Amino acid sequence: MEELTLGIEVMDETHTEFLQCLARVKAASGSDFVEGFSALVEHTEAHFAMEEELMRSLGFYGLQEHHDEHETLLSEMRYFLQKARKLPPFGRSYIDDYAYEKFRRHIINIDSQLAMFLKTVETEKVYG
Repeated sequence: MEELTLGIEVMDETHTEFLQCLARVKAASGSDFVEGFSALVEHTEAHFAMEEELMRSLGFYGLQEHHDEHETLLSEMRYFLQKARKLPPFGRSYIDDYAYEKFRRHIINIDSQLAMFLKTVETEKVYG
């Protein structure tokens, strides 16, 4: 896997936690797979809520676009989790073939904008 850190500690830590959750789901079998997938969705919901609160509190210019992307990703994850509860191979396909790539694209295309904004805000605090 490539290096996907953004230089913003709270974001990098949360992304590392996501990757750890994803690895656990990929390694799981049987009912542990669905439980792990559910935990991954819960982690993602909390992660996105934290990011959105941060963006709101700092007046981030890209809040709506970022929020819309979060909603799209969560809707997709919830859909595949629901399907996985009835037909685990369907959910397994999402986890094994798509989840990492969706995560990667989100960091590169969306989170990187937020990281640049946060670095600018921090620089302004230091240098006024």
